[in-house]
Amino acid sequence: MKRNGVLELGRFVFGVLLPLVSFISCSSNSRNNTYIPKDNQFSHSAQYIDMGKSLLSEGFEVCDTNYIIQYYNPERATYSKGKNGLRKFILSNYENRNYSDSGYLNIRFIINCKGEAGCYVIHENDLNLTPKTFNEDLKQQLFLLTTQLKKWNPNFTYEKHRDSYMYISYRIENGEITEIIP
Repeated sequence: MKRNGVLELGRFVFGVLLPLVSFISCSSNSRNNTYIPKDNQFSHSAQYIDMGKSLLSEGFEVCDTNYIIQYYNPERATYSKGKNGLRKFILSNYENRNYSDSGYLNIRFIINCKGEAGCYVIHENDLNLTPKTFNEDLKQQLFLLTTQLKKWNPNFTYEKHRDSYMYISYRIENGEITEIIP
């Protein structure tokens, strides 16, 4: 009998009280109609790239600065030689120069509606996704190889080729590339 009482209390708390408390909490925050970001929060969406602070942005033009879409749309942007062509190019040109680094070297960029790439940003993380700094030579080598991937198929949505954000993430273990994402 006691066990059924505990189950009933649990159902009441999770079924009635928790949603009610969540609703009241959300409702009270929406009355203010102002949002004040806390320190270290994004002022833009996570995929945003500041063209003024990015690498190789000089001379690079997007077709619509107000509408740069995500990479994952149905007709998403792809490398012109496919994922296997991208992987083959990177792996055949990358040289491990006795690097001992491990982690993820992420290079984000924009592909414009013409299939050109520009406005690069580099993010570095260890294998636990904690920020770290890679060997400068390793980082420069992968950045230069990534920027040599010149011909892209632009994102196509709403009957038009569109500008879109893109990324390539290199998983590195002891200086060797073990995975290229996406």
